[in-house]
Amino acid sequence: MAAEDKSKKPKIDLKARLGKTNIGTQAVPLPVPGQSQPPPSGSGKSPNIAPPPGISPGIPVPPFAQPAKAAAAEPPPPKPTAVQQTIKVEVGEEIIKEREKAKKRLYAAAAGTAILGIVIGYPVGGAAERNARGKIVVENAKGLLGDVKAANDKMKELDTLLGDAAEKLGKKEYPAELSGQLAALNVPFDATKVDGSKISGLKGTALRLLLNYTSGVEDLNKKKDSLKALLDLAKTPVEKAWKEEKEPVMNFSVLFRSDQKGVIAELVPVKEPFDIGKDWPANYAILKPERTQQGMKSVEKKLNRYTKGDLPGSGDPQLIPVDPVTTAAFTSQEGIRNLRKAFLDLRTELKGEHEVPGQDKDGLIEVGDKLYTEIQKVTTGG
Repeated sequence: MAAEDKSKKPKIDLKARLGKTNIGTQAVPLPVPGQSQPPPSGSGKSPNIAPPPGISPGIPVPPFAQPAKAAAAEPPPPKPTAVQQTIKVEVGEEIIKEREKAKKRLYAAAAGTAILGIVIGYPVGGAAERNARGKIVVENAKGLLGDVKAANDKMKELDTLLGDAAEKLGKKEYPAELSGQLAALNVPFDATKVDGSKISGLKGTALRLLLNYTSGVEDLNKKKDSLKALLDLAKTPVEKAWKEEKEPVMNFSVLFRSDQKGVIAELVPVKEPFDIGKDWPANYAILKPERTQQGMKSVEKKLNRYTKGDLPGSGDPQLIPVDPVTTAAFTSQEGIRNLRKAFLDLRTELKGEHEVPGQDKDGLIEVGDKLYTEIQKVTTGG
């Protein structure tokens, strides 16, 4: 039955309906730029398209024969296939990876350049800094050289003055002018000459010499001032002692007095010493120390000189003159010895001690000469 129904359906002759025209071969004109375009869909107006030859205007164009509306707009580009998308992604990742690699290489090159600059620049900069510092060290060393030379020159001048004065003392001529000379002379070197900036660049040997030299010069100036004070005080006693060496006098006497436990002797100075080679006075004045409410004071007393009999233990005390030779330690003779010792000590400080075996000692002048040589090595690069 189904087969019969199908055979009974009327056949439609498309060619006859279309006027025997091959619509499939008829070209549909495309819109030209600048010409009026068909109205958009939904405007309510049909496109004004002339029917092909042989087709009656009253016959509507079949739906499948209206491609012009679709051709009015250019078709959108085809979507990329999955393969194309995969290739695009893979290429993008490769580019990113290559960019990252290139960036890392750039950073590595920059870091290498910086390190190279540091490696090259450091010794260059360090050398420049060392050169600048070296110039300062040399200038400081030259200044220190001048200070040491000036100090050594003054010490040599002082040694000459002491030598001349010692020669006078040997002749028992008092060097009175030396006091003024010592007051005007000062060895110009102290701790202010050796601050940190001035001693930079000195080696250990030079530094040790410099410290010894500095402390030695400071002590020397103090001893020089002490000698000046001693010269002022010793002038009168020393000149008196030299005079008394030719004409000895009685400067002291002994007096006896009784005490609860026996007889006590006292050594007292004679107010007006008398010549040992002339007649001795029967009585004379002495200066006897006594305790008072204000303390100890010398009280002048005139007593008889002891001549004979038992030693006085009661009654009025009597005086016995003392041989001046035995009292030299208490008189101006001791002053002369002290003065000579002060000269000797000061000259030893200057010139050293090289005569006693095992006690060899350099003087400050020698230390200064060695120090000068060591500092000079800094200025010459030695």
